[in-house]
Amino acid sequence: DFYESNFLNGTWSVAKPLAGKVNTNLNEGAQNISQDGQLLIFTGCNYHEGQGSCDLYFSVRTNNNGWSEPQTLGPVVNSDFWESSPSLSPDKRDLYFASSQAGGLGGRDIWVTHRLPTGKWSRPENLGEAVNTSGDESCPFMHADNQTLYFNSNGHTGYGMTDLFFSKKVNDSSWTMAENLGYPINTIDDEGSLIVAADARTAYYASDKSDSKG
Repeated sequence: DFYESNFLNGTWSVAKPLAGKVNTNLNEGAQNISQDGQLLIFTGCNYHEGQGSCDLYFSVRTNNNGWSEPQTLGPVVNSDFWESSPSLSPDKRDLYFASSQAGGLGGRDIWVTHRLPTGKWSRPENLGEAVNTSGDESCPFMHADNQTLYFNSNGHTGYGMTDLFFSKKVNDSSWTMAENLGYPINTIDDEGSLIVAADARTAYYASDKSDSKG
């Protein structure tokens, strides 16, 4: 389930479930909230109306009733395979995500779908060989500049099992060749998702490097 905690006077409040109907008795995870705080896109697994094992869903923040009941992004975006790790562009026009759906270059690739004038989402497009490899790419994060995409990969040349990389958008169909973020961020162990603050001065990321707690 999803929880929230508020940072007040230098401390975090006790976590509580998100208000509304977004949480179910199934699994919700890998969430991404739009910069205006009004749209939540997340991964829901084993929902009865799902296309595959894990699919992408959205919930809208309401004025009085918290987050709305989840709605699927539908069969155009979701497939019989695995969809997860959504990242919404700052203008809410593009949604990046990881999927093992057919037509990719490897096991899991990064794809993008575009919001149409109707409010629906377009058929996903693979980001291509500059980003994706014959291995696995996942955990995309589009920065507030709407140009720099961070992600992890075990297919590009790296230091360990899975490293963190970035690529810059040239245009709607072209990306610069992925660049490794380098040591000491990447190690011989696994690095996972990375989120960069809007001012591009601070980043938070996941790793199982040897000096961790567990």
